[in-house]
Amino acid sequence: MKTRLIKEEEFIKLDDKQLSLVRNGWGDKVVDSISVSKIIYHSDGYLIDGYIAKPKLIEKKLPMILWNRGGDESDGRLDDFLASGILGEIASWGYIVIASQYRKEDEFGGKEINDVMNLLKAGMELIEFDGENIGVEGWSRGGMMTYILLTQVKFLKCAISVSGISNLKRNFEFNLKLRNKFFNKFNKYSPDIIGREIELRSAVNFYDKMAKTTPLLLIHGTGDDKVLCDDSKDLYHLLKPSFESDIELVLFDRGDHYLRSKRKEVSILRKSWFDKYLKFIY
Repeated sequence: MKTRLIKEEEFIKLDDKQLSLVRNGWGDKVVDSISVSKIIYHSDGYLIDGYIAKPKLIEKKLPMILWNRGGDESDGRLDDFLASGILGEIASWGYIVIASQYRKEDEFGGKEINDVMNLLKAGMELIEFDGENIGVEGWSRGGMMTYILLTQVKFLKCAISVSGISNLKRNFEFNLKLRNKFFNKFNKYSPDIIGREIELRSAVNFYDKMAKTTPLLLIHGTGDDKVLCDDSKDLYHLLKPSFESDIELVLFDRGDHYLRSKRKEVSILRKSWFDKYLKFIY
């Protein structure tokens, strides 16, 4: 399973209580038919933590999905339980799933994009990968990472952003916790440089450089109090006129940042999007 970029791999073993919670939250198939591994891989001279999830029984080579987590530093990092549920669910749909924890020197959308790129390269070396069909999904900050990735990679077959950030400056105006965390990362720099860093992470400023041929699904809750749903609406309206492939915006009325009350509907939407463009079953 290891590639030249993956240094270590260790299969996850959950205790009985955790397994029961995964069964209740994500279903029996996620527990019984999926294996999830911790990995350590190389990126820019760093050793980066990550995860790989895949079906235990693989009868043919599979499409791959790159999953970009939200949060920053320790906030939003996956643990073994969440990786088993979140990544395991996607793997249970018939995919290899890879996810990065990003480097500890997190710039919230800066150089850690290389950690995403290097994990993608490692995933493309996996013997179980079909060699062609790759999708990407990001939640919240992971949506921002996905938008940045789409300026650098043009061969992805589809992308999904859930509650994704596309306008950092606007979100800073109402999410002071996010603003303070970001500014603390750049407190040694001038206001002009900080402003430039904010622009570089905001897809509303670089949407014209994103891949227009990668089908994109944007999902957001109108009751999101962490990332405004206007981020997804504005990006959709900016991209739509010149987009060369399918682009859809799905808004859930009063849905929160994690779309907790819409979980089943969101999973159906995501699976359908991936299956349509990575398995060509429609």
